[in-house]
Amino acid sequence: MSLSDAPGAPPDETDKIMLSDLPESRKVTTYFLCSEKEVATARTGGAFLRLKLRDASGEIKAIHFDPSPENLEQLEAGDVVKVEGMIQTSPQFGQQFKVERLRRMQADEYDAAALVAVSPVQLDELQERLRALVESVVSAPVRALLERAVDPSSEPGAAFAIAPAAVMNHHAYRHGLLEHSIIVAEVAGEVASHFAGVDRDLVVAGALLHDIGKTQAYSTDPFAPGFTDTGRLHGEIVIGHDMVAALIAEVPDFPAEPAAQLRHIIVAHHGQKEKGSPVIPMTREAIIVHFCDDMTARVGAFDEIERASDGRERWSAFNRMLDTRAYLGPRDGGD
Repeated sequence: MSLSDAPGAPPDETDKIMLSDLPESRKVTTYFLCSEKEVATARTGGAFLRLKLRDASGEIKAIHFDPSPENLEQLEAGDVVKVEGMIQTSPQFGQQFKVERLRRMQADEYDAAALVAVSPVQLDELQERLRALVESVVSAPVRALLERAVDPSSEPGAAFAIAPAAVMNHHAYRHGLLEHSIIVAEVAGEVASHFAGVDRDLVVAGALLHDIGKTQAYSTDPFAPGFTDTGRLHGEIVIGHDMVAALIAEVPDFPAEPAAQLRHIIVAHHGQKEKGSPVIPMTREAIIVHFCDDMTARVGAFDEIERASDGRERWSAFNRMLDTRAYLGPRDGGD
């Protein structure tokens, strides 16, 4: 029996409808990447599925009651699924996609480009901006460290070029880590040039490497987004510190003082212990990197909110990263 013939399978004939274009409370048939799967038990004792479905335009929680035995046992995160159902919003559970029928798809049945979000900035442009930043570093040991760290022909540079910068909220797409790190380094380097006593080389290096731990903390498989086991067990700051320490050890005669300060930037870049930093910023360079990182991440989150909006609302829903609703301004030419 083929997947399309399986009991409870949605019809085969359909075009891709992007999540951002789905109407509410109207049945549709389309396909998504299943990014998370959880088997749960209802009060009646029956099994159902809690899912997260995503495409290049966003992600939504989903629920599937009365799933087939095949879907209970064989469906996995990273599968592409065709679903029939509708978006519903409830006071208790918020917005979610209620799946009525579901089947796993074969690789030749879908357009992968519709499922994986990619940086809006062209990769060639990002690589050129990265090259310019590295070449702007005057210190030979620091420049050598950066050249080794971001070399796309080896790790961690290969993963650095494609990994997302987050699981959600900001730059949570392919090449997102590269884009975010470059923006932080460009902004922080400009800020550093306005303050006497600031080592710009350390600022640029710290900004480019502050999230390097995400190359191991997050999956680089576009069809299996999320945390790796190492990411969950250790966290990206600890991973990043250890990676930078190991990379420094590869550079002959790297000076001890810059090494200590660079490692401090990595562990302090979240700015507060409550937000995961083992220590708070204690140097000018660490302060600059922290605030530029936080600012650019928040602006990136705002950009994501605006891209996901329908173009009619003046205010977004509450956003956890911004800790408020975002003001989107007059819409559709209104006042």
